[in-house]
Amino acid sequence: MLENLLDRAVQLLWGRGTIAFTLLCGLYFTVFTHFLPLRKIGLVTQKTLGSLFCKKESKDSVSPFAAVSTALGGTMGVGNIIGVGAALALGGAGSIFWMWVGALLGMMTKYMEVFLAVRWRVRRPGSRSFCGGPMYYCARGIPHPIGKLLAVLFCIFCILSSLSSGSMVQTNAIAQSMQQSFSVSPSLCAVVLVLVCGWVLHGGCDRAVQTCSALVPWMSALYLFGCGIILFHFRQNIPSAFSQILTQAFSSGGIAGAAGSGVGFFTCVRVGISRGIFTHEAGLGSASIAHACSGADSPVEQGFWGIFEVFCDTILVCTITALSILASGVPLGASGAYQAFCSVMGKTGGRLLGISLSLFAFASVISFCLYGQRCVEYLFGDSRHALFLYRCIFLVGCAAGCFARLPVVFALADLLNACLLLPNLIVLLILSPQVFSATREYCLKGATHLCSSVHSNLVPSSKSCCAQRQSSQRSC
Repeated sequence: MLENLLDRAVQLLWGRGTIAFTLLCGLYFTVFTHFLPLRKIGLVTQKTLGSLFCKKESKDSVSPFAAVSTALGGTMGVGNIIGVGAALALGGAGSIFWMWVGALLGMMTKYMEVFLAVRWRVRRPGSRSFCGGPMYYCARGIPHPIGKLLAVLFCIFCILSSLSSGSMVQTNAIAQSMQQSFSVSPSLCAVVLVLVCGWVLHGGCDRAVQTCSALVPWMSALYLFGCGIILFHFRQNIPSAFSQILTQAFSSGGIAGAAGSGVGFFTCVRVGISRGIFTHEAGLGSASIAHACSGADSPVEQGFWGIFEVFCDTILVCTITALSILASGVPLGASGAYQAFCSVMGKTGGRLLGISLSLFAFASVISFCLYGQRCVEYLFGDSRHALFLYRCIFLVGCAAGCFARLPVVFALADLLNACLLLPNLIVLLILSPQVFSATREYCLKGATHLCSSVHSNLVPSSKSCCAQRQSSQRSC
């Protein structure tokens, strides 16, 4: 009953209007920044990957790489492995093409979010870190009561999302993979996860960022290594896999989904876009909370990391997952990646995937808890009781996720994603002119002129969201 109700709500919120609005917003942002990811691909690469070779550390906050690692920890979770397999089952191979389309347009949507999060962030009092995200660029960027209302609504939906897709979805995947690969009981998984997550959460933002910075590069390398073995083994089937993706993307009917069932064209598009957003989170605004922690002086340059984030998450990792499943010829489904690994490496492959998936999911748990805590701090200020209560509920959600039914949890995550997506896209449209003008100015004159404008917008974080509103009015 609950599953059917959630499915109907998801189909309503992820209807044709939402899909079209999401794609049109991404297209609008891409066109009015003159196709920045393609036109300035060299500059984006230089300011992201190239910056890793520069010894430029900030003493006042986390590094841009640490911030994007935290954001990637949130995006590179269950959706990159189980979500891709589920997308292939529900929408056929063509859904991967629409996942690409959503990601290419979502690069500029993510850029907009990150730019505004850095532009309107505040410095936490008595701390070396920053606070930022949609709640801040809604309240401070829109000098109207509706901006404050949207900020509060975002915080509420983000907290709920962190308790579902950020905890239950991820821990459910960890429990299932550990049981499947190592015969570890869900009860033991729940106990270990609560203890480890509790230890990380007790260390606050710094420990969460350090954990994600350490996990993300190694877990990505481990998973891509396993997929590389599969693709090398089935290298003769890779052209056929690409052919399936491209031909089924535009078929009007009869697209092959799970068990050979027919999938309609719109279902293919809807699944590709919605599952893509679940992985790269472009438009949701949540990942921009991590980017705002960065000590980067330029919103544009941190925005480049947002583009890099979407590329790595969807264009790279999700594509490799899909090709591994399609090329190996295993049945399409949420367990497709597991079967693909086992088909080449046997039980060792299943265990390798189990470890990779658990690391991906654990990094997402840590990142989403950071997002939820930032939203709680915005709503309740420095209230330790509110923060302690949130952490307790989050840990309970982590434990409950180990025993939950996956379809129900995924449906709830899709529902909350839509609640985050639609209002955030509207705010991005309202604030887009300032992003367009600053981006043009950066490309024409360079980075130095933007640093002073960023620092001029930094104000100490308030005790509560009510005090933040007063600060916002003064700054405006």
